[in-house]
Amino acid sequence: LEFAVQMNCHGCADAVRAALDAAPDVKLLELRPQEQSVLVETTAAAERVRELLENSGCRAVLKGMGGSSE
Repeated sequence: LEFAVQMNCHGCADAVRAALDAAPDVKLLELRPQEQSVLVETTAAAERVRELLENSGCRAVLKGMGGSSE
């Protein structure tokens, strides 16, 4: 899943990382604060991941999703 996440400072990126690290079913693949983009691999619903991201204090919107080749 790829999310657009409003990260206005380095602290925002740290908060996003902490929120996702606390979820055992979410694996952070890429965190790009300059592009305001977060890429994760998960078995959780997209809405659940969006809630985790927004619990960090940043607004988040799902940009896209793709399936696994496995």
